[in-house]
Amino acid sequence: MNKELQKLRESLITEAKSSPMLLSDLAGLEAYVSESYNSRSFIELLQNADDAKATKFYVKRSGDFLFVANNGRPFNIKDLESLCRSASSNKVRGTTIGYRGIGFKSVVSFAKEVHLISGDFQITFSKELSKQIVPQANKVPLIRIPHELDKSIRSELAGEIKKIQDEGFNTVFIFSGVLANQIDEEYTSFANTTLLFLNSIQVIKIHLSKKVTANIAIIEENEKGRILRVSTTDAISNWFVCSNSTCSIAFSMNKDKVERLPKSEAIIHAFLPTEDSCGLGVVVNGDFSTDPSRRHLIMDETTINVISNLARLYASLLKYALANKDRNMVDALMPYFDLKLIQLMKQSFEREFAKRIKEAFGKELSNIRLAPSWLNAEDFAKIMEASNLSFIAPECSEVIGLNDLLKYLGNKPEDVDSLIKKVSKSELSVLGYAQIMAAGIKGALMNHRFSSLTTTPLIISNGRLCSLKEINDDEEEIDESYVQLLLDSGVSENDISQFLKKMGLSKINEVQFSDDDDDDYTFNDEDDDDEENYGNKESYNPTSVSQWFNDAESSSKQAVNNDGIQKWRSAEENTLVALNANGFRLKDVSKQNLGFDLEGSDPNGKNIYIEVKSIDYVGQKFRMTNNEFAAAQYKPGNYYLALVYQNKDSFEISLIKDPVNRLNLTRQVVQWVWECSDYEYKPMKFKL
Repeated sequence: MNKELQKLRESLITEAKSSPMLLSDLAGLEAYVSESYNSRSFIELLQNADDAKATKFYVKRSGDFLFVANNGRPFNIKDLESLCRSASSNKVRGTTIGYRGIGFKSVVSFAKEVHLISGDFQITFSKELSKQIVPQANKVPLIRIPHELDKSIRSELAGEIKKIQDEGFNTVFIFSGVLANQIDEEYTSFANTTLLFLNSIQVIKIHLSKKVTANIAIIEENEKGRILRVSTTDAISNWFVCSNSTCSIAFSMNKDKVERLPKSEAIIHAFLPTEDSCGLGVVVNGDFSTDPSRRHLIMDETTINVISNLARLYASLLKYALANKDRNMVDALMPYFDLKLIQLMKQSFEREFAKRIKEAFGKELSNIRLAPSWLNAEDFAKIMEASNLSFIAPECSEVIGLNDLLKYLGNKPEDVDSLIKKVSKSELSVLGYAQIMAAGIKGALMNHRFSSLTTTPLIISNGRLCSLKEINDDEEEIDESYVQLLLDSGVSENDISQFLKKMGLSKINEVQFSDDDDDDYTFNDEDDDDEENYGNKESYNPTSVSQWFNDAESSSKQAVNNDGIQKWRSAEENTLVALNANGFRLKDVSKQNLGFDLEGSDPNGKNIYIEVKSIDYVGQKFRMTNNEFAAAQYKPGNYYLALVYQNKDSFEISLIKDPVNRLNLTRQVVQWVWECSDYEYKPMKFKL
């Protein structure tokens, strides 16, 4: 036996013989630790291997024997003494995962004997052998007195041991008399996040009732962190891990995009998984204090300090995500818990974290202007951008929880009066103007004073933007489609009438609510060169878009570039791909509720707005909403309907310019939509 080991062994035997009662107490302590760490032996052995700078971790069962090996630094005498003595680890907290020196005792729950081969040491831990040395003790611990490696083990398992060592594993534990069912369940069902925050281990191989492998590799690195791929026998998962000196936040990745984790999977790691949720859509890691089982956090001073560091990392990541309009990352960072109520709850990670993020953000996000709930995000962004004010990009504004978080940090939504004063600096959608006007009407009826509500151009009359005062002075009407948008925004016709009376705009009331029907509209769109021809369909000259289509050789064969058109895509997606492949420069704005699906320029660089309508057969009715109808009225020379028809072999697009004037649209009472079944169908045909 090694001289250093012999000296340690003699010291431990002397202590045991001099105080057999203490040895029995240590046996009781070992049993308690084993119960506390129940089903954690795999985690503890993995942690010890990582602390030894191992890159590979190997587990195999053969009969009643379990082999656990790693290729880390071999044991020295200090390591061995820490193993033998309870709570006497020579590890330093913050430099290693483990530090208490008691986790290895968890193996007592599933093994009768433990054998260790590492470096110069070949030893056996056995209660039976220890009892022979100290017979006066009532009970003896398993992991206390090291004995020379059992000769039967050496001879019986020599071949298996050599095979493991030949594969580069420096340290081999052999557990005899193992409980197979318990081991199988624990060692083959570890979470795929187990490898994320280890310092060294990259490969895990487990050969039990089934074979399980796990590998971790760095796929990509950037200024904020690194993308890791965890590959297991059953699945592959990618993670974007961002770290500072003491903690990390890991985002689940799906097809190169961050994906919010369900609360049940958003686990706190103290390098290895606990059973506590962080209350966010991510996995967090830090040098948290935990109970002896490592299952739950202890909210001591060390844990509070780590939470403070984590809050600072969180703040930097949220600011980064907002600046880069990364909706998915913002979504993943939103709390599951209610920030307004969390401070009333008992002490927990969520409560301390909520407290610390206020400190972490300070005033950095306090100047962000929030959109009121009644105004669409796209138009709010236009107003803020024109006024050079900070705001949440439309891509992120609909993330659930973001507004609540920003309010918690001290931000407030913009009020109606503030928006009215800023609105003239930008061009909004018709819906945006109507939403602001509706909010102004509601406020005015509640006696709020808005100095410029009646003089600011917010109303559509005869297809042009003007103020209520202009309409009143000219004895004109508000466009019917615009009135419907006001109604859709939560005001009634009576509200509008009462508001007009209150504002002294009696002429609008008299004209608007008379029995006279006047459907004659004139339009004034500065961007359209063909305005004078709208009233006379015979003299109508097609724009560049229509001419480009009419010049196609035949609508019965492929006449245009069709790269990228796929059967499984939506009509909007295929229309975007088809037109952009043929000289257009369009983007999809269908989710922004602007009254059209595609926006950009035609092949000649002229502004164009396209609403896509899918039809199942030529002549099928289609409908326009009030928002679409109002947008078409407001931009008549640039607004198109794209009627899209798809069969087994082809994809067809028929563009119809200025549908309000050129089509026979019938108003139907289905939440007021505009319906048409009489239209000219001249498609561009694309092969699928």
